[in-house]
Amino acid sequence: MSKTFNIMTFNLRVDVQTDPFVWEDRKNWIVQTIENYQPDCIGTQEANIPMLAWLEDMLQESYEAYGVNRTTSTEVGEFSAVFVKKSTFTIGRKGSFMLSETPEVIGSMGWDAHCARICSWVELIPQGEAAPVLRFFNTHLDHMGQQARKEGLKLIMDVIKEMDFENALPVLLTGDFNDAPDSEALQAVASMQSCYAEFTDEELRNSLTFHAYQGGTTGTPIDYIFADNGAELSSTTIIRDSIDGGFPSDHYPVMASVKVER
Repeated sequence: MSKTFNIMTFNLRVDVQTDPFVWEDRKNWIVQTIENYQPDCIGTQEANIPMLAWLEDMLQESYEAYGVNRTTSTEVGEFSAVFVKKSTFTIGRKGSFMLSETPEVIGSMGWDAHCARICSWVELIPQGEAAPVLRFFNTHLDHMGQQARKEGLKLIMDVIKEMDFENALPVLLTGDFNDAPDSEALQAVASMQSCYAEFTDEELRNSLTFHAYQGGTTGTPIDYIFADNGAELSSTTIIRDSIDGGFPSDHYPVMASVKVER
């Protein structure tokens, strides 16, 4: 028996007052996008403390959120928060680790990174059941440090393998990887199925996901969904919806279906 779920990765764009569309303009568009597509689980990037609090409040009837600030500050920082649809899943075990040589030290920076980077994970238990069926990882790789991207992904893969050795589960990995599919960094996840694996050559030429509020399609993605260990992706959509003449973020959200054998 198999079950299919819809998974989204969505870089929300941190609140920057000089952007052409500021958070106050965009926040309802983000909620509208989520409500329109109803993903069962969302890996988000770049939400700061007030952004995440607002989204949790607005989505509280439908979604449960988990995330840890990538800094120890109670005022600033960003999250790689996961939102889980309450009618589909409950969150079981969960955790977060830094992409650094000291992953257990919140706020630590790794290699040549420009910012502290974090990965958050949850185990997803179908509503009404007791055992998890998916282990979901979400992250945001560094935008400047090539070594940090490569080593960060390698670290995530090591954690996935270690956890799988303890208790094997189908695995999903979402995030803004800040790199192209053929980059050296993404060789670390070459064994996993990419959400773009079934794209035609034409679709790949038009798979832009970071558009800087300009729209458009031509280019390569930097936002990804990967699957392994019995999770199978299909039906990937780069969501390019414009709302009220603007965009919810400077990234397009990406959504794919995942089939899990039960």
